[in-house]
Amino acid sequence: MNIENTKELRAHWDERYRSGQTPWDTGITPPEVQEFWKKHTPSLAGNLALDIGCGTGLNTLFLARQGLSAIGFDLSGQALMLACKRLSPSAASGQERPRGSAMFVQADVTRLPVGSLGATYALDIGCLHSLPDDRRPAYAQGVIRALRPGGYYHLYVFDGSKSDGPGARGMDDGEVAALFDGKMEIVSEERGVSSTQVSRPSSWFLLKRTEM
Repeated sequence: MNIENTKELRAHWDERYRSGQTPWDTGITPPEVQEFWKKHTPSLAGNLALDIGCGTGLNTLFLARQGLSAIGFDLSGQALMLACKRLSPSAASGQERPRGSAMFVQADVTRLPVGSLGATYALDIGCLHSLPDDRRPAYAQGVIRALRPGGYYHLYVFDGSKSDGPGARGMDDGEVAALFDGKMEIVSEERGVSSTQVSRPSSWFLLKRTEM
């Protein structure tokens, strides 16, 4: 993705957040994520977690409340301004105090600035399926590098559709497995229908980083 394309994408997402055209921003951490952490909080708390395409930071803060050091990444500066407001004392009033920490970083998710930090968990709710085809392998390699062996990757995607145009589209059958082949194993896959304003078939994947 060249610089001009990145600028165009940033401007696009900034305008969506500025205008409030964000049907994915439901204000609720998905039950699939909540259920995962009911089972894994005792064993994974205290470690690094990544929220890829974090938007306004709702789920980054959820991860911090599980005792994790959570980093949210997004290309949109406008989204991250809203995310940072969630960290203010007034916004946190009446909510469960995080046992961990949260921070936000503006970044191209196909070039995550994390190297091999050994994250224990990565979350993506609708980011990968918004990327053009030619940027998906770079994204996948970044996730693989960021996770430690045994680390989990939780992914929500729209299923591919014949009506999808060029560039950003849903994920075809077998595409997730192919992107992470040999480096991540699929622990579970759950089919469903999105709950946004534009409902369409979708899938939740839980993957685990294989041992090196």
